[in-house]
Amino acid sequence: MTTIHTNPGAMVAVATLRNATIALDKVSKQIQTGYKVADAKDDASTFAVAQGLRGNVKQLAAVQQGLAGAVGLAEVALAGATSVSNLFADIKAKLTQLADTSISATQRTTYAADLKSLADQSKNLVKQAKFNGTNMLDNTTTLNFIADTVGSNISMTGVQVLTSSSVFAASVAGAITATLARTMLNSSSATLNSFVTATNSALSGISGNLRSIESQSNFTRSIADATENGLGALVDADLAKASSKLQALQAQQQLATQAITIANQAPTVLLSLFR
Repeated sequence: MTTIHTNPGAMVAVATLRNATIALDKVSKQIQTGYKVADAKDDASTFAVAQGLRGNVKQLAAVQQGLAGAVGLAEVALAGATSVSNLFADIKAKLTQLADTSISATQRTTYAADLKSLADQSKNLVKQAKFNGTNMLDNTTTLNFIADTVGSNISMTGVQVLTSSSVFAASVAGAITATLARTMLNSSSATLNSFVTATNSALSGISGNLRSIESQSNFTRSIADATENGLGALVDADLAKASSKLQALQAQQQLATQAITIANQAPTVLLSLFR
């Protein structure tokens, strides 16, 4: 039926255009934002889940940052302890030379000066083993670091190496007789052996802490990566698919516009019947 009041063809074309435009806007939003669920209007329940996952990712990032600081602290302490440990062979060699009663006074003075220099160097190395203002070789404090998003802790305990290094440095500041040198080599009191023991304790204790912290850091990183992948699968747009759909919807929009033009020509044709 042809009528001048109602144009069914135009109405169908307009509805088609409207649906194509709505779909086109949705696809354009996906391409512009990169998300198939960019906000609650797209999918309220999925967006709520995604927001929760984003919160988890940020928490995990904060945990990783704290663990990274712990790793840095442990590595600096180990570097300092290792450097000191490397000096012990030279220190013991000088003490062995000084323990010889047959050396001349000039030689003893030279060896003693070398020993004092090595002792001072070792003490300075311990003092310099700081990370972010903390020296794990100058305290026996247990530091706790957040290990996960539920607040569990992972700890690292310092070892007092600086005190023993200072005591040893002070003990070689004066004249070193053969008897004193032999005492330092054999004594288990607060001389060389206590310095060596403290340094070895730092090497073993802090390295054990470091392994635990690195393991937890790697695990946290894996959880964070898996969470981000899951979040991406939930809300990220398939841009290749969206691009293809965009072209199809643009074609539908053009065809609907042409259909409206054709439908609107029908009343004009009707007027020709009255000529």
